[in-house]
Amino acid sequence: MRVIGIDPGLSATGYGVVESTGINSYASIAYGTIRTSSKKDIASRLFSIYKDLQGVMEAYAPDAAGIESVFVGKDPKNHLRIGEARGAILVALKEHGIDVYEFSPLQVKKAITGYGAAEKAQVCFMVSRLLNIRSVVNEHVADALAIALSALNQCVLEQRYGQHDRVTSR
Repeated sequence: MRVIGIDPGLSATGYGVVESTGINSYASIAYGTIRTSSKKDIASRLFSIYKDLQGVMEAYAPDAAGIESVFVGKDPKNHLRIGEARGAILVALKEHGIDVYEFSPLQVKKAITGYGAAEKAQVCFMVSRLLNIRSVVNEHVADALAIALSALNQCVLEQRYGQHDRVTSR
């Protein structure tokens, strides 16, 4: 099974495509960052995210997707922009008929490191270890790969034990 994970952002949207290669064995297929210019209007930036993500999905044909859920932090305006980016991403995913799983940052950290309050460096270390990535990846890519692994594990559990409620159906 092949899964794409997405760390949404207006300036930088990380993506990572992973595949199951056996029991508790994973391979990184592709990863990168979709960047948009702050000099462009919001609609153009959202369209750019949508189009670039379409290209990634066409190139790697994922079976499912994971995306970080919405949360509000210190800068509400920034989180509204993330919400807008999520909208463009969700439309692109659904246009390809891909099942979408949502995970909070805490859920992803716990799934990858075993500790919900893990630091970014710990998540990056575990992602690199699990996927045997030797090069340094930026935090957007590390988060996207962690989300992809979380979604892949969810898909495997559903296949093994039967259909459960998706986080998006709540």
